[in-house]
Amino acid sequence: MMKKSLAVVVLGLLLVLLSGCVNHSAQNQTYEKTIATARTEIWKEISGRGAASATIAIMENGKIVYEEGFSKANRLAAKDVDAHTQYNIGSVSKVFTAAAIMQLVESGQLELDKPVVDYLPEFTMKDDRYRQITVRMLLNHTSGLPGTMLANGFATEKDPDFLTNFMAYLANSQLKDDPGLVSVYCNDGFTLAEVLIEKISGQRYADYLERHFFSKAGMDDSSCSFQDGNENVALKYNNDDGTALPPEIINLLGTGGISSTAVDLCRFGNGLLNGKLLSAASFKEYTSPQYGPETMPSGMPIDNYGLGWDMVAVPTFAEQGVTVVGKNGATLQYASQLYLIPEADLSIALIFAGTANVVGIADKITQALLEEKGIIPAAETTAKTITPTAIPNDILGFAGYYGASGSIIKIDFDQQTNALVYQQFDGQSFVTAATYPYLGDGYFDMDYDQWLSFSEGFGKKLLLQSTAHTTYGTVIGEGIKANNPIDTSRFEGKSWLPVSLSATDFTVFSASTGSIPELPGTIYFGSDGSYTPYPLKDQNSGFMNLAYARDLCEPIITTENGKSTLTAMSHTLIDVAEIPSLQKGETISIDKSGENIIRRLDADGRFGISLPENSRLIIYDPALAVVYDTLYGEIKDVPVTAGSYVMFIGAVGASFPYDYGV
Repeated sequence: MMKKSLAVVVLGLLLVLLSGCVNHSAQNQTYEKTIATARTEIWKEISGRGAASATIAIMENGKIVYEEGFSKANRLAAKDVDAHTQYNIGSVSKVFTAAAIMQLVESGQLELDKPVVDYLPEFTMKDDRYRQITVRMLLNHTSGLPGTMLANGFATEKDPDFLTNFMAYLANSQLKDDPGLVSVYCNDGFTLAEVLIEKISGQRYADYLERHFFSKAGMDDSSCSFQDGNENVALKYNNDDGTALPPEIINLLGTGGISSTAVDLCRFGNGLLNGKLLSAASFKEYTSPQYGPETMPSGMPIDNYGLGWDMVAVPTFAEQGVTVVGKNGATLQYASQLYLIPEADLSIALIFAGTANVVGIADKITQALLEEKGIIPAAETTAKTITPTAIPNDILGFAGYYGASGSIIKIDFDQQTNALVYQQFDGQSFVTAATYPYLGDGYFDMDYDQWLSFSEGFGKKLLLQSTAHTTYGTVIGEGIKANNPIDTSRFEGKSWLPVSLSATDFTVFSASTGSIPELPGTIYFGSDGSYTPYPLKDQNSGFMNLAYARDLCEPIITTENGKSTLTAMSHTLIDVAEIPSLQKGETISIDKSGENIIRRLDADGRFGISLPENSRLIIYDPALAVVYDTLYGEIKDVPVTAGSYVMFIGAVGASFPYDYGV
């Protein structure tokens, strides 16, 4: 008992000693429970999951009532996180983009329901349906655009050609669905909205935001990408060796490129709530449900999109009678959450450097705040008892195959145990991932207050996940038909490496393609353990047919001069089986195509290189995992394994003096 008491005392001391700058108005007892919840949950995330640091702020009626930084923004400089420390806020940037569009609507320069091509005649696609895309559809995720142009989206430097390359990417793309029907998270829509803002306003996106949002709301610590010369930036650290990662520059400005602070995000929220940034009518439109009519067959989607907002009624709080408007953000290095509670004039902002369950933590803090203010009663927990029930015959008919972004699912039913058997494709076969007991009324228990069910909405078999005892749900898979006669051999059992990476791009990957024996004429395209299904329209081309899946592409194989290339995800990739071996004394120089040069290493040995300016070297092991990358450190004399691949990245004409000893 004494040991337990001592542990509690030590934990309490740690929470006090480790916390950074604290706004003294937070000492008001009204927020005691909220602050304790915030400190406990944030430190658990930093110590337990490896987040590097965090910042939180709460604003009520235009006044910061709690603000605190946690851990070090810069460990080598021993710099604590404070109220002015900048973090990338990722997709929280989308609500700024949507608000900018609403301002242009207010000024009469735009109409939400006019086609984008009316304002951007330079916008074109291979799919004629693109002409139906309206301005509103860009902001409520119903555009049908593929998802995300990845190339150079997350980098170590700003890319002045990013928007030009983005428009070229769209010009060579198809739509994945009819515009206006289904809301599926889509970054491309907000990048196109960024282009639209620049065209209509005559200003750079960054300048527009500075003039119309940051200056107006007193957001002195906010900018598009980190402020030039700012040393008060929260760095992300490698949890294996403790080294700082290069600062992340997000060229997807309109979809995720703003850098800010928790305090400034609250100031933005307050500017929205008090009418400083948008009129009352515009704010109502901006925060009203805007999701497409076929997003859910019944009930309300968990992601009940507004314009830019993920949720205009966060289910956790809507079920308790309180409207909370929310937007989440995640980048390769940061995680963020912004909540507005209009009826209480409250804004809550939370940002982490590193991986974090930012939504779960923000929910706990917001719950504590609403309880402490007496807006909702303290939540009660009840024990759950499950009595498996016989599965009706009409549900048994939903056995089969379902597709999702990054996942191919097989559903079976075990009538002896009255359970659903949930299987996932692992690149070779379907492996049981979970079993869910039948509860009755069409629902299977997934635990953690989540239920699984089925629907035949909109002429498709749909797999649904919903929040227990509510009408909120989301489509997590749609039925795949196994009747395509096209030969899949061109894609069979292949691994691919990109030849279009830049020297500054954080998004390094490999990919695989193959067939699925149970689904004739369907191939998978995957990376890092994900497998997305694509039916073939001919032997060389897949097409997008999952209306409810995000971030899709069209895998297309072409052959020229005996060399196979795959285009997908705005990248060009080559078949690993066709990569030549590095020859003794071979000169490596980037040719006029500008493509990366890749060579196989045939023997164990050691490798070193002196890089020319603005270049990069990446070494993949035989399993295509990245083992060395000069983006993070020099490669002077490192051990390499036979079967590894060396990727040389540089400008046209760049030569690479290397040393490979075996």
